[in-house]
Parts: sequence; C-alpha cells; structure tokens
Amino acid sequence: MTTRPRILFAGVFHWNAGSSHMIAEYARAASASGCEVGVSSQLSRLDGTVNGHLPLVDDIAWATHLVLVFEGRQFLSAQQRELCEAVPRQRRIIVDPDGHWGPYVTAGADDSAGADTVESWHKLYADLSDLVLQPRTSERLPDGAEFFSYFGMPDIHRLASDVPHPQALPYELQYVGANWWRWNEMTSLVRAAAAAQPPIRRIRVCGRWWTGDPHPDHLTATANVSGWMQDHRVEVAPSVPFGHVVAAMSQAAITPVLARPLLARMELLTPRMFETLASGSIPALWPDLGYLSALYGDDVELFLLDDDPADSLARMVREPVLYRERLAAIQRRVHERFNYRAVLAELIRFTR
Repeated sequence: MTTRPRILFAGVFHWNAGSSHMIAEYARAASASGCEVGVSSQLSRLDGTVNGHLPLVDDIAWATHLVLVFEGRQFLSAQQRELCEAVPRQRRIIVDPDGHWGPYVTAGADDSAGADTVESWHKLYADLSDLVLQPRTSERLPDGAEFFSYFGMPDIHRLASDVPHPQALPYELQYVGANWWRWNEMTSLVRAAAAAQPPIRRIRVCGRWWTGDPHPDHLTATANVSGWMQDHRVEVAPSVPFGHVVAAMSQAAITPVLARPLLARMELLTPRMFETLASGSIPALWPDLGYLSALYGDDVELFLLDDDPADSLARMVREPVLYRERLAAIQRRVHERFNYRAVLAELIRFTR
C-alpha cells in the first residue's frame, strides 16, 4: 500500500454552497503536504457543476482514509453507510462544521438538529467513526470532539495595507454570499450605512435569495422582503463564480462577516472568517462574533461594530489606514497558521 495518505472526502458539495471551495483548496495543497486528496463520487451528493472543479474518485478502495463532512443534513443512504466500511473504522473521520455533535442548541427558529434529531446525529457519528472534528474554539468543544479548523485561509489576494482608498474601490460595503439566516444582520447593516456620516451608498450583495422568492424547502432560512434591497439602493448581483469569492470581496472597502446566528451561538468558525481576511477588505463584525479573538487576536475589537454601528462603519471608511495596518498583521499571522498546507498537515496528523 502507498505510504502517502490518500484522503477521500464525502459530503454534499455544490459549486455555490457547502464547503466545496475548501475541498478544492485541499486538492491544490495535497502534493506539497505529502498526500493525495479525492472526492468520492459513490458517497457524495454533487450538483453536476461542481464535478468539474473537484478531483472525483469513483472507487472507494482508492482511499487509505475517509473523511465524512456533514453540514446541513444526513446525506448517506443505508447502502452508502455500508460502503463506508470498505475503509477501516480507525481510518474514518467525521468533520462536523455545523455542530450537530454536542448539546442541542437553538437560535430563534433555527436549531442544531435541522430536519433530524440530536440523538440521530449522535448515533450516526458513533456508528461511522470514533473521531469527530469540529471547527469550534477549544473552550466550547463538546465531549468527544476535537478541534480542527477544517476551513483554511486562502492565499492573501491583497495585503490590507496595499488596498486603495475606499473612494477608489467599486464598493464601500459588500457582502458575498447567500441569504441563509442572514437577512436581519444584512438589512441592519444597510440601515446603519445609510445613517453613517457621510452616508455609505455604494453597496452590493452577491448571492441567492436576497430578493424574490425564497428557497421553497427553506422558507424561514431564506426569507426576504421582495424589493427591499432595490428600494434601499443596494445592488443585487448573482452568486460569485467558483474560485472567485476572495477576488470579489477585494472590490469593497468593507466586507461584513455574517455568520448564521446558530453557528455564532456555538462559536463555530466559518469559511467567510478566513476568506474575508485573504481579500484585504476590512471585516465588519457584529458583537456576537467577539469569539473571533481566538482567530484574529486581541485586535478583533477594532473590527467589532459597537452600539452605534453607523459610526463604526463611517470610521472604517474615514480612517482606513488605522484598520488596514492592523488587518495586515492579522492577515500574515492567520495565513501562517491556517494556510491550506498547514490545515491539511493538521488533518494528516489525525489519520492513523
């Protein structure tokens, strides 16, 4: 058998949803990290478009290790669960980015079990593996889970200290991502931007469900007020193409980091927390993301919106050098620790 680990990922991977971007980064970093990375076509749910972006493997026997990524739902059929047994149990790993392992948690109408039950999640994980990894700060890890960021920081697109003045950028404020439990946070930001002195007017959102009909199967998570964005002079653009998220973020002076409230309550890391850093755009953080001090360090407080978010946003536009010098130091530090070569090396340390 090969001495290089062959790590096979399985999950629900779509070109504009889930963690498919992360898997593509793993594949690029694999050779330098001394392993091979593939995506199981037998076990994964793919949307057809993403297939051309990921290294698909048609035979599970290729794998020395199997990494099962469970995000919103339980995606394996009974037959697929049996197929997982082709990889020895001690070489199977669960990655749990949405915090299904651990105590039941709620945030408004959202909860950590989704369409299933906490008990069914715990049984599924226990049936498949002895190792559950979560991107949650160690102080909040539930019993039986170990910390693994899973998400990494892409290569720095532009050092923050080199970004042009806000007036020279296409947008003052922009969010790149879908409206998935994010409507209240984004509309509050738009109102704050309008109240800033002077008002912040060049605003864009890129992604699905910010206007028009919500997702028919997820009416609450994607709820919006039709026409609200246009009425508030917010440009609405389609989802950013695969692999271009960080470059798109770099077009704005400020990029809010909007975490699903449930994930923020559990203090979980998300891809946008890393991608926004890589872009060089100033991250604007609601106070519930104060736990990002574990990632950004004590400087996180500079980027937290205070009791007057309009004034916080205005300062970011008025005094960009102050924010960008501190941000550049954070970029360098986080990239050194969480670049995808380092993250993949950490995953390899969990393999047996």
